Amino acid sequence: MTLARTVAAWLCLSACATSSAPPEGLADRSGATATAVDTSIARATAAESANAPAPSSSAARAAETDAHRFADLVDGLSESDTYFFSDNLVTNETSYLQIADDLPSKVDSTGVYVGVGPEQNFSYIALTRPSAAYIVDIRRGNMLLHLLYRAAFEEAASRAHFVALLLGRAHDLAKTTDANAKIEEVLASGTAGDASEATYAAAHRALVARIQGYGVKLGDQDWEGIEKMHRTFFEKGLGLRFELKENNGRLYPTLREILATKSPSGAVGGYLATEDAFRFLQGLERSGHVVPIVGNFAGDKALPQLASYLKSEGRTVGTFYVSNVEQYLLDPPIWSKWVGNVRALPKTDKSLFIRAYLDQGKKHPRQMKGHRTATVMSRMIDFETAFGDKKTATLFALSTEKML
Repeated sequence: MTLARTVAAWLCLSACATSSAPPEGLADRSGATATAVDTSIARATAAESANAPAPSSSAARAAETDAHRFADLVDGLSESDTYFFSDNLVTNETSYLQIADDLPSKVDSTGVYVGVGPEQNFSYIALTRPSAAYIVDIRRGNMLLHLLYRAAFEEAASRAHFVALLLGRAHDLAKTTDANAKIEEVLASGTAGDASEATYAAAHRALVARIQGYGVKLGDQDWEGIEKMHRTFFEKGLGLRFELKENNGRLYPTLREILATKSPSGAVGGYLATEDAFRFLQGLERSGHVVPIVGNFAGDKALPQLASYLKSEGRTVGTFYVSNVEQYLLDPPIWSKWVGNVRALPKTDKSLFIRAYLDQGKKHPRQMKGHRTATVMSRMIDFETAFGDKKTATLFALSTEKML
């Protein structure tokens, strides 16, 4: 059975969804001219195209299949949007690389990746090297954010260019970073160019054009959401922080701090720290194998149907980054649905959970000095054994028992 037919069989979807165009004027709200910036983007695309071989007919067919599969999965697996009390454009988990030194040796790299939330997923994907990744989040805004990220990955000629596109800045490709550049150099180069309404408009047009080609069904509110998020990156730059919709006075880490984070040994950085990590992610994004889905972990659609799809493809879950989501699933009726969804996922005895524990008055035994969060690993089969038959649990118990 072909991939497209498999998707259709499991999800009862059409062969390909169509994407609406953004509302008139939204892609270039400033109305400013941006010829120089457009030229820079065109140079990047041209340089990339000049080094790429002409696509064969089989390669073109494969690309078309990937495009259909991506849209079918995003639209077909996604549930309705749900209100959440924060806008997670950037993680607040300062400990997200706490496990980075050990993660690659613990995970079954033949499995797929499942995660939640914004950019910290890219670092875990780069460390675990899955064949595909699925980002399941209760907020539709997170799905839109990952469409924006995919467009930036596809458009970027370098790591620094990626940063500039995300932040809506100009970037001189003649002065971009080389493959050996350190993260501090990448961030410096990516923010060295002008930041104006013209540069933002040019970058936004380029990314919107990419998103339109994905085939995902997007309405006017979706396009407005994408524009609002991209403009937030433009206006706040690397100073962007996680925010609650009701301010609690806590100062969360900046995007710059998150991107510059390293593992406890100092040997491993985030997804922009090395050329190898970035290019792996870029390849996965370009092939449509990082799939953002709107879904509740304890819902009746996204995870159960993802499980069915993975089984139909003969795939298993290698890594499931659940962050601290389980603290919202502890009510007994909801908990039982979450446990059922975990049991339905195809897995091996090496399949891992990655959890983030947030200190809310009780410190985690592995909590590092200066951090409010602790990040730990455990086996999914140990979760089923230890907690599967219980009516509920606590986040502390989930995050401390059977740790690797």
